[in-house]
Amino acid sequence: MTERIVVTGYGVASPFGRGAEALHQGMLAGQSMVAALPEPRGSLRPGYGGLVTLGPKDIRALPNSRDMRPGTMTRYTFLSTLALGDAMAQGQTPWDDGDGARRRGMYVASYTNSDRFDKYVRFAHHVSAEEDGEPTIVDGRVSDAIKKFSSFEFLKLMNNMPAAHGGIHGRCQGPCNTFLGTPSGGIQAIGRAAEAIRDGLADTMYAGGVGASVHDHMMMTRATRGLASASGLEPGKAGRPFDRGATGIVPGEAGGILVLERAEAAQARGAHIHAELAGYGEWFMPPATTRGLPATPEGGIRAMRRALQRAGVEAGDVDLVVAHGEGRTDLDALEASALAEVLGPKSPEIPILSLTAHMGAAEAAAGPVGAALAMECMRTGQIPGALNREDPLPEFRGPNSPAALSGDFRIALVSLVTREGINGALVLRRLG
Repeated sequence: MTERIVVTGYGVASPFGRGAEALHQGMLAGQSMVAALPEPRGSLRPGYGGLVTLGPKDIRALPNSRDMRPGTMTRYTFLSTLALGDAMAQGQTPWDDGDGARRRGMYVASYTNSDRFDKYVRFAHHVSAEEDGEPTIVDGRVSDAIKKFSSFEFLKLMNNMPAAHGGIHGRCQGPCNTFLGTPSGGIQAIGRAAEAIRDGLADTMYAGGVGASVHDHMMMTRATRGLASASGLEPGKAGRPFDRGATGIVPGEAGGILVLERAEAAQARGAHIHAELAGYGEWFMPPATTRGLPATPEGGIRAMRRALQRAGVEAGDVDLVVAHGEGRTDLDALEASALAEVLGPKSPEIPILSLTAHMGAAEAAAGPVGAALAMECMRTGQIPGALNREDPLPEFRGPNSPAALSGDFRIALVSLVTREGINGALVLRRLG
């Protein structure tokens, strides 16, 4: 099918506040929201991160909030629901229970949903013992251990809770699904949602991702794998995408959701169209090391070229790139090489943005929030300058000026090259 898919709303929950405009304005001002973390997380490496300070009252101000119970949500579910509500409000999307609900669905990506690591620790202590000097799980203890948790605990921690709450919030009776396990999951969710519309399964899809790596579990995991940023750094200078001075991943959190609609349906309801989702590409390149690093940049190259090909545009037509820029030099060098190969001779002219310098690693939210940022740049004609990129990697070919740019930006490429080897790319085209 050649049905055109358009974006009629985009919602963001970030350390800059609610909405893509707040994120865009903060980045234009050259701000970093990475700060020292309160205890006890301040004692976990690296001791700083980008926190979202929005609370339950912020959900209550959004459409259809009467059905939402923020107290039953993990951090992941809360942030994705908040981003969805913001997208619904911006896009003025209907959420009735009529026939339209059957043609409305939601795909959301989440790296995990375990933001209360202490509960797993307590459960493990309740059911474990030593036999012959070796730790073991005692099945007979499980039923008593479960009684020590409220009836909501295990339900809250299920990985599909962001999609479940989103489906309730958006009155979605169409396809709903969850994507797990990689920062590019948010881009995958958006691309697959567009395919669901083209396949005739829905007219409207809410799609995006969420990340909340500022918690014990993810911070400990990254530290033990040697991936965390160094301790003792000035927090606002720690996130250094594509820079030689990067020491590792800075924890952050965010949620991002796009409203995708069949162009015909959007026009019929008089919706404001922000952009066309013109192309989508993904490619898997198996990791070659125990730290999850592909051997070559080929996966990122193939994903971006596929997205550009499906959009019917050349690399030279791209006006703006929002990339991953994880903040570790090994992966960033691969991603920089992929960008240089795809963009070719125009590489030194095309602005390349990364969220990590401003708010840390947002996991699966990075792609959707990056897409929202790209649309704000196209809407306003203003692109933030590079932050914390004073000494770029030799593989990086893009501009590095910290000064903001103004102009007529019509085509944006959003691309994530990931440590897991799952790479995704979107092409957004401004209409009108």
